Amino acid sequence: MPTLYINGQDVEARLDDRRVALNHFDYTKDDIKSSTVPLFDIERVVLIGYPKITMQLQHHFIYHGIPVFFLSPHGRWVSSMLPNTNGSAFRRLRQYDAARNDHQALIAAKQLIYAKIRNMRRVLQRLAANREQSAEPVQQDACNSLLEYSRKVHDAETLPSVRGIEGIASAVYFRRLAAFFPEELPFVSRNRRPPRDAANAILSWTYAIVMAEIDAAVRCAGLDPCLGFLHEISYGRPSLSLDLLEPLRAPLGDLLALNLLNHKLLRKEHFENNPEDGGVYLKKESRKIFFTEYELYMERFFAESKGGSRVTFRRVIRNMVNAVCEMIEAGKEPKFFLMP
Repeated sequence: MPTLYINGQDVEARLDDRRVALNHFDYTKDDIKSSTVPLFDIERVVLIGYPKITMQLQHHFIYHGIPVFFLSPHGRWVSSMLPNTNGSAFRRLRQYDAARNDHQALIAAKQLIYAKIRNMRRVLQRLAANREQSAEPVQQDACNSLLEYSRKVHDAETLPSVRGIEGIASAVYFRRLAAFFPEELPFVSRNRRPPRDAANAILSWTYAIVMAEIDAAVRCAGLDPCLGFLHEISYGRPSLSLDLLEPLRAPLGDLLALNLLNHKLLRKEHFENNPEDGGVYLKKESRKIFFTEYELYMERFFAESKGGSRVTFRRVIRNMVNAVCEMIEAGKEPKFFLMP
């Protein structure tokens, strides 16, 4: 169990010798369910909402190098609590220099968006092949358009141009992706903050969980997560973490969401409407279904290329962070994940 998920305000967690003791309170039935998890099984912790965690346990996570991610009750990334494993001020100084270097920032942004568009195209190709739709005109048009936009990225001369190409390509992608969602939980268009339907709810939720892992990897490498190359700098925005999320949105986030919905692991009854903001969210009790499948996705080995080494998505995240480090320290052009 590499990740411990502590979900909701009705959960208490404390340190019990070499184990995490968990109490789950069911106030409707006046019942308490208790469980324990060995500390040596935990690689990371995700806190969702406002569970009660003792200070002793939080200290233990820090002392033993276990990162803790904080998410809002609706799954928005909030922050991370990480061990001080890397104090490389020189690396951050080089990162600041690279971010101020328009040419270097443009190279990184172009590589990120090339990888994103290329991966979106591969996702559509894989989905269509599974349904024997590869020869359909609407499929061919979408894939040809994405191929054209991936080539245009290399000719872009400014960051606004790169962002513009990404926006147009994403619109093409989502129009075609809509055909692969189940009829009972359709996808019409991308919306968020809040998501207005179950399809967007699971997409936003998945992106937030992946973003938390990327943010932790960025911080553990001694990089500043708020200083990226593609996303503009804004107070509190983890721009670099968002940068590195882009190539993984389609091959990780979108395919996982589609798998959950199309195989009916998550159904309409697993979502709820929030009257306060009008959004649709994954129910608290349904998150276990998501996290079970998410862990399988993150730990599954696959070959990055034919005959290439086998990796997991967690290894992919570390590789992309290392690519940023090599760019800012050795001037090496970064290469980001390309879906096989």
